[in-house]
Amino acid sequence: MATFRVLLPYNYSPNDQKAIRFVIDVFTGQKDVHLTLFHVYTPLPVIDVGANPENLKMRSGINFLASELKEKEEALRAVGEMLVENGFDSNRVSCEFKQRSKSAAEEIVDAVAGCNVLVLSRGGGKVTHFFTRSIYARVVSALRGVTICVAT
Repeated sequence: MATFRVLLPYNYSPNDQKAIRFVIDVFTGQKDVHLTLFHVYTPLPVIDVGANPENLKMRSGINFLASELKEKEEALRAVGEMLVENGFDSNRVSCEFKQRSKSAAEEIVDAVAGCNVLVLSRGGGKVTHFFTRSIYARVVSALRGVTICVAT
């Protein structure tokens, strides 16, 4: 029996729910599945509030963004818990929530190292495709030896 190491990039979109449903339908109950939920975020700027009194005005905005990041991290963990509730072994579901240091596509390509299945979500209208196609295309074109499942 083959071991599946599945990477599921998660961006909190409605289309990601389709990818989760796909993962549940295909991999639930299989003992040889390791699933990683993956999200990268843009780092928050570091602002020296002592350098200029005007910078103090930005503190509340940065605090808001920091709390929003914490909520997203908790939401990612909640998705992991939901997968466990749907039949995945808790020792085989992990969440990776990390600060982005490269492009989103490069981060996904790096994270898929060691995995043999990548589940992507794709959908939306033509305008959405215009803006998301580059990440999708760069990820798909950069990978070799990985099964790519696209939930639409």
